Amino acid sequence: MFNYINVYYYKAFKLSLFIALLSSPLFVSAQLKRPGSIEYLKACNGFNGIKLGSDISELSGGDLSFLDNNNQIDTDSCLSYLYTNADVLKMGEALYMESIGLRVYKNKIVNIYLFFKRSEGYKVLRGFLADYGLFTSKPDDYVDIYDWKSRAVSLSLNYEIRMDMGVAVFTCNEIQTEILVKRHRAKIDALNNPDDKGINLKSAGAITH
Repeated sequence: MFNYINVYYYKAFKLSLFIALLSSPLFVSAQLKRPGSIEYLKACNGFNGIKLGSDISELSGGDLSFLDNNNQIDTDSCLSYLYTNADVLKMGEALYMESIGLRVYKNKIVNIYLFFKRSEGYKVLRGFLADYGLFTSKPDDYVDIYDWKSRAVSLSLNYEIRMDMGVAVFTCNEIQTEILVKRHRAKIDALNNPDDKGINLKSAGAITH
């Protein structure tokens, strides 16, 4: 009887310990950061090693060129690059992006653009669903636009039928917010000082990404 009681309490102790481990913040955090949840999108913070918010100088200069050969900043003071590292273009076993674009603000990567054949859109969607779980919103039931939104990182997938190419856009929300605040302030300054030649009215315009 004594041995039976000892075995019973030992098993009960192991079960309690197992439940405690499952409930621990570290275990829950590790589970959430595995593929299949929005937390994994936050943990990856980019695509194939390209990290949102990182300095553009961390990427090989030989793989970078100005998008459309335009080395001028846009109205948000951003530069856009084409990234041609072949290893980064791969997504899954038999799926490759056509090209990758990077939008940079103050040398920090704010957007990562993945361009792909529109016919490959469903494959890209399946890959994102496997990695980041179910999309958090779908703006329109009748078009192929899907959004995954978290506090730190957002991802938008678009392969509408009217588009020649599909595109997925990863966004660093912190930097994007900084850009939007700057744009808003520029617009207010332009309205308050219409005769001030030092203010570039163009900077108050809206830029989509």
